[in-house]
Amino acid sequence: MKTAIFSCLLLFAGIACAAAEPLNVYCTTFPLYLLTRNLTQGCRNVHTELIIPPGTGCPHDYALTPRDMRKLGAKNMVLVRNGLGLDDFILKPLRKMNPGAKIIDTSAGIPALELEEKCGHDDCHEHHHGSKNPHLFASPFEAVRIVENIARGLEAADPANAAAYRANAGVYTEKLRKLCGEFTAAARKYRFSERKIVTQHGVFDYLAHHLKLPVAATISGEPEAGTTASEMASLVKKLKGAGISVIYTEPQYPSRVARTIGRECGIPLAELDPVANGPADAPMDYYEKTMRKNLEVLGKTLNQ
Repeated sequence: MKTAIFSCLLLFAGIACAAAEPLNVYCTTFPLYLLTRNLTQGCRNVHTELIIPPGTGCPHDYALTPRDMRKLGAKNMVLVRNGLGLDDFILKPLRKMNPGAKIIDTSAGIPALELEEKCGHDDCHEHHHGSKNPHLFASPFEAVRIVENIARGLEAADPANAAAYRANAGVYTEKLRKLCGEFTAAARKYRFSERKIVTQHGVFDYLAHHLKLPVAATISGEPEAGTTASEMASLVKKLKGAGISVIYTEPQYPSRVARTIGRECGIPLAELDPVANGPADAPMDYYEKTMRKNLEVLGKTLNQ
């Protein structure tokens, strides 16, 4: 009798442990981690984590470390990925280590801009990131759509918390839409459409598109690849006297080339942060705060 009772207790304990197995939500990039946390906060038995180090920035051709690889083997896993080629490096190892993992492509259904970038020769152009610009996250307008995609994916993967995901998404998208309204108002107030800017690479193309802010040139397609002497000479020739308001750099990459071009062309520099990376202990509103700092910079530098 005691043996039977003990066996039943073990059985019930096993069922309880199985039910308590957490949903492991892993994000491929820092900005997706920031957005996803706002959806999973307060949800029971949900663990949310970033796969790559928070200071990585745009991963492009990132190589997974052994520590990163161990995360891919998590049980009951949902992968929140950028899509559009930015984090394709994770797909092959994930299929090998965790073929049952659910994947949320946050770019699904969002119109993508083309990303044309120079290969290093003045007469040659190549397309990278699968020919689509993957930097949706650097625009709060696209962030709204990203959050909606994540929420739908989480609801499907974890029906027990579906109501909580929907509620969190409603609250958070309202905050992001308010932020979008602030950007739109500033664009009208300071007549962004009458200005011309230069950026380090195509990370702000989506934001500029919504604000009708012309991007006259990008300094380098891939910041990690650098800019050749001939490319710099061509940019100086193109930009000098072209009525460029400002060159925007990014904290994730060196600004030496931008400073040289600015000095040669007499164009001021300012810094915008695409939130591609950040601190490990970033507060819940880190994305919105960083974007509002960007808005402040845009207002000051384009109010001419």
